[in-house]
Amino acid sequence: MDMPASELLQRLGDDELLVLDCRTLEDWMAFDIHIPGSLRMSLAELVDAGHELPDDELIVVVGWSADGSDARKARRILRLRGRDAVCLEGGLRAWVGAGYPIERHGQPARPRSDPHRPDMAH
Repeated sequence: MDMPASELLQRLGDDELLVLDCRTLEDWMAFDIHIPGSLRMSLAELVDAGHELPDDELIVVVGWSADGSDARKARRILRLRGRDAVCLEGGLRAWVGAGYPIERHGQPARPRSDPHRPDMAH
């Protein structure tokens, strides 16, 4: 079962719903936007720590792969752990394509290439 993006938009912020972005850290950093309030947990992390997710909320899995296979795998893992989970229809690509709200999470600060170069702000 998939949840249409329009339904997720209406339910965003609902205390009984968790949006789970199943991208890898590399994909998360390469495409630095996410659905507001979402939690990132890759498939590997989900296998190791999925038991820590709430068991009294509907989990909406947001995938990144074009065919939705990552979200379906995450949903299967969650359901095997007794969690109520659905996939976001079309994943993050469909959400962004529809023009729905996003947040940027940005890149971590990187050290300057020359530590002896003075800061430009004085």
